[in-house]
Amino acid sequence: MKITKVEAIPVRQKGEIKKINDSAQDGIIIKVYTDEGIIGYGEVDSAPWVVKSIIDSPVSHRICQGLGQAIIGEDPFETEKIWEKMYLSSMFYGRRGVVIHAMSGIDIALWDIKGKALNMPICKLLGGVQRDKVRAYGSTLMPYTPQEAAEEALRWKEQGFSAVKMGWGGFELPQFECVKLVEATRNAIGDDMDMMLDIGFIPSGDFNVTAASRLLLINEIREFKPYWIEEAVYPDDYEGYKMLVESTDVRIAGGENETTRYGFKQLIEVCKLDILQPDITRCGGLTEAKRIGAMATAHNTTVIPHAWSSGIVIAASLHFIATQSNSNLLEYCVWDTPIRKEMLKQDFKLRDGYVDVPMGPGLGIEIDDEAIQKYRCDII
Repeated sequence: MKITKVEAIPVRQKGEIKKINDSAQDGIIIKVYTDEGIIGYGEVDSAPWVVKSIIDSPVSHRICQGLGQAIIGEDPFETEKIWEKMYLSSMFYGRRGVVIHAMSGIDIALWDIKGKALNMPICKLLGGVQRDKVRAYGSTLMPYTPQEAAEEALRWKEQGFSAVKMGWGGFELPQFECVKLVEATRNAIGDDMDMMLDIGFIPSGDFNVTAASRLLLINEIREFKPYWIEEAVYPDDYEGYKMLVESTDVRIAGGENETTRYGFKQLIEVCKLDILQPDITRCGGLTEAKRIGAMATAHNTTVIPHAWSSGIVIAASLHFIATQSNSNLLEYCVWDTPIRKEMLKQDFKLRDGYVDVPMGPGLGIEIDDEAIQKYRCDII
């Protein structure tokens, strides 16, 4: 079997794109074609048109090539070989950031091809199924008033989630108002539901994004028993992360903006994060996530992937989590956008707080190509 074509398809919701922390307002679907008629699907949660240019660009020289052209003719079963070839072919302008994001989408599609060709789910190809369902937490944005925060969190408890994450949004307010939002959330859901807080790294109303200022906020909200505090400092502030981990008993999580095993090595060995959050569509795909997971296991570190995009990233995350001894939670984006809700013919269902690992061939999902065409947006 040989790769014959790589197609990058930007998708975008109709109407206004808001400057809020909802990356599911647009996206990019990756399709990898083979000479045996099997098509693999992936996606990238990044800047769609930047990703498309990285995939579609022609050859400039050996270590400066568009990723699509670089892998034509390769055997899709050789995922690690292709990963290294893409990494080398983009070395001149890549190594981190959006180039690795683009590689991630292609890599997911290759695993989808392998599973379809062998009539096996990806989780079995990754090493075996350790769990066939995963506890899910409803992931949403933090509103700007205590009443709205309480209503939003309670909504997802009533939908059957045993955990909820409130992120960004209202955490841009001054510290005393942030504390009120967290208090209202905890009071609404009670003590029998886990509460994660993604406080983000946007400067707040009364303090800059430093480890010292973030520690003040963490100390204020600690009494409300957050399951973890996420992305408290800038992604590259390794020393800041280290300081927070050493200064509080609240779990510190991060890594959704990190890429490659080299970046996660810093988060593990320097920052000593309690929870790593690689996004399968950004970190380097399933091939690199597997390496990150192995490294985390060696350091007894928990890995819970970030997943805020379409159902494709949810499927890829479920396959990864199913194979890991140190991963036990699924981020289930509940934000209502068409990119999140309509790319699959059937969305993942919550049953008693859990989501089943898809056991069909490849990703085990049915892509809605009509929806992709409906929201396709090649030119802005």
